Amino acid sequence: MTKAELIKKWQVVELTEHGNTHPAIRLEELLSSLCGVMASELFEGGEVSLPGIGKLKSVRVAGRNRLIPRTGEKTFVPAHLKVIFRPSKMFKERLN
Repeated sequence: MTKAELIKKWQVVELTEHGNTHPAIRLEELLSSLCGVMASELFEGGEVSLPGIGKLKSVRVAGRNRLIPRTGEKTFVPAHLKVIFRPSKMFKERLN
């Protein structure tokens, strides 16, 4: 789903549930602000809870040596942060 599709669906839900909607530009600003807050929390090593969906959590991955199968070349992958997603129990049940 693209950002434009997400905003369009958001407008439909607002109209259906609340009887009114915000302009697409305002929803885009809200979405950008939300994503900015979530990203800054993850960059700091925290976690973000998405109610009814699950959690996003950043974890530190240690540096390691790696072998590229095609060339047989050995390279080093430095330590870095990685974001993992842990789905909620309800979300897992709805998927299956």
